[in-house]
Amino acid sequence: MNHQFKKKYGQNFLKDENLLKKIVHSANIHGERVIEIGPGAGALTKHLVTVASEIIAFEIDESLKEHLNKLTETHQHLNVIYKDILEVNLDEFENPYHVIGNIPYHITTPIIFKLSEAKNIKSITLMMQEEVGNRISASPNTKEYNALSVILQHQYHIEKIVKVHRKMFYPIPNVDSVVLKFTPKREADIEFIQFVKACFKQKRKTLANNLYDQRNIPKETTYDILKTLGLSVNSRAEALNLHNFIDIAKSFKK
Repeated sequence: MNHQFKKKYGQNFLKDENLLKKIVHSANIHGERVIEIGPGAGALTKHLVTVASEIIAFEIDESLKEHLNKLTETHQHLNVIYKDILEVNLDEFENPYHVIGNIPYHITTPIIFKLSEAKNIKSITLMMQEEVGNRISASPNTKEYNALSVILQHQYHIEKIVKVHRKMFYPIPNVDSVVLKFTPKREADIEFIQFVKACFKQKRKTLANNLYDQRNIPKETTYDILKTLGLSVNSRAEALNLHNFIDIAKSFKK
């Protein structure tokens, strides 16, 4: 492939055709509208155009136009927009759609948080760094467990599609990847998302201290809620499970 790979965009292109087909099949997007994040040279896109009814692909690197134009010229239902996905207002897409993509390692978490707050998404199928995938499915009291774990486990059914060895990419990255599929089980709860982020803001601090620092909530208020729920007043976010967070958030609403 005649392309100058750009480290600043985290470009690592997947080259295994069987794996690409598996990703598209697992996404279950036949006849559906799709937003693709980071089409690159179109390795995944060329499989998407055979099944999806409409594809809007967001690519930040305009030097890839030469490769992607070959697809847009022959597939009228494909539209490539050269823009950073983090700058896109996804709520402008009023009709339901699926999201799929091989996202850059260095902005994986911001992209996932952005998607978690968007409306009208029917499913999300993403290839990401395996380390991030482990954090998403992590349990309390593990080093991987963080706000991302709680928020995504609250909002989605999460399915591991396949682990992807680093040698399946070009250029070869330093880490392995994983493909996860997220199917919404409830609408995005922005208030809950922001609450969980505040709870995890400083991982070494107690829940009461974080909520005081981030939300100006009196520590005594947090203590009372924790006691009512049978939890320690010195609880840290990393020790609480999803149901604890749901109960605590509901108690603050009351």
